[in-house]
Amino acid sequence: MAIDKDSSKRPANTAFKQQRLKAWEPILTPGPVIIAFIVIGIVFIPIGAAIISASNKVLEHVIRYDDNPNCQLGQKCTINYTLPTEMESPVYLYYKLDNFYQNHRRYVKSRNDDQLRGIEVTDFSKLKDCEPLITTDGSEDVNKILVPCGLIANSVFNDSISIADASGSLINFNKSGIAWQSDIDKKFKNYPANGVGVINFSNFEDEDFIVWMRTAALPDFKKLYRIYHGDNGALSGTIQIRIDNKYPVASFDGKKYVVLSTTSWIGGKNPFLGYAYIIVGIICFVQGVVFAIKHKISPRVLGSPKYLEWNK
Repeated sequence: MAIDKDSSKRPANTAFKQQRLKAWEPILTPGPVIIAFIVIGIVFIPIGAAIISASNKVLEHVIRYDDNPNCQLGQKCTINYTLPTEMESPVYLYYKLDNFYQNHRRYVKSRNDDQLRGIEVTDFSKLKDCEPLITTDGSEDVNKILVPCGLIANSVFNDSISIADASGSLINFNKSGIAWQSDIDKKFKNYPANGVGVINFSNFEDEDFIVWMRTAALPDFKKLYRIYHGDNGALSGTIQIRIDNKYPVASFDGKKYVVLSTTSWIGGKNPFLGYAYIIVGIICFVQGVVFAIKHKISPRVLGSPKYLEWNK
C-alpha cells in the first residue's frame, strides 16, 4: 500500500535532517586524555591560588548587635567599633540575617509582579500567589487589597543603620546604587497614590525595598544597605555604628549583624571558589600522572579485539 507523501513523518532528505553534515568526533586515546588532565591541573591550581589571594585581601568586619544588652528590640543604640586597619573606598555596608528562610517556596512566590510595577490589580485570580497576605481580612473586597501584597513585601527589613566617626560626625554612606539597575528600570514602579486597595507602602522604586525583594538563596544572607565612596578619605580608627533596632528576629531564632566590607576583582570575601579550583586542579593533575604511569608500565593496544566482551 502506497504511503501518502504528505502524511509521511519521514524527515526531509537534507544533509541536516538526515545527519549527513560533516562532523568532528574526538577519539579519546590515552595520550590526549593524560595531557588534558595535566593541563587542567596546571591551569586551575594557580587560578585558585589567585582567587584565594584576592579574597584574603578583602577587609570584612562582622558585628552582631541583636544580642547587645544596650541594643534590644525597640531601642536606639550606638556601638563603638575599632577598625584594626584602614578601609579604602569603596566600603560596602550590609545588614546580615541568619536563619531567615527567604528561599522557602511559599515565601519566594508570595508577590505580584504587576502590582510591583505600579499596576492596579483587582483580579483575585491574579493575586493568588500573594497568599496568605492578599487582603487585610482575607475577604475578596478590592478595597481591602494589600498594597503591596505578599509575604516578601510585608516583611521588609526596617532597622536603620548609620555610621559616624569617633567625634560623632556622620559619615556619608550613599543609598544610590545598592539595587540592580535592571530592577530599578523594569521591575519596580511606584503605585498610584490614589490607587485601589489599602496602601501601606507605595514607593516601590525605593532601593532598600528593591534589594529586599530580590530573595536570598540561603537562610544566612547579607544584603547591601549603603556604599561609602571615600568622601572623607579611608575609614580608620574608631567608628560609631548607630542602630535603630526595629526588626524582630526572636520568633525564628534569627541573628542580626552589621557588615563592613571592601571588595577585590572577584567581589567580596569568599574563598570557596578558589578552594574549588585548587581541589579540582589537584585531582585532575594527580589523575593525569597516575594515568601516565599506568600507560607507561602496562599500555593497552588500541583496537585489540581481545578486550571485547565476548572474547573474555
